[in-house]
Amino acid sequence: MLGIHALAEAARQGYLAMQFNFVVSTNHAAISLWKGLGFSVVGVAPKAFRHSEQGLVDAWIMHRFLGQGDGSELG
Repeated sequence: MLGIHALAEAARQGYLAMQFNFVVSTNHAAISLWKGLGFSVVGVAPKAFRHSEQGLVDAWIMHRFLGQGDGSELG
C-alpha cells in the first residue's frame, strides 16, 4: 500500500518518473513488489553490495514512468 501511495503522490505532485538507485539483486521480495508496481531494471551496479551469505552481489537501478492510465493514480 505504501508503494501505491508513493506512486500516486509523486504523480499528483507532477513528477514524471520514479527511480530506485539501489535495489539489492538478492532481495526477491522487494524486486517482486517493484516489478508488480510496474518498475523495470534499467541498470546494474556490479558487486555493489556485500551480502552476509552470498558475498558481493549486484545492485539494480529500477525505474518507471508515472502518469494517467499506468496505475500511478491508484491509492
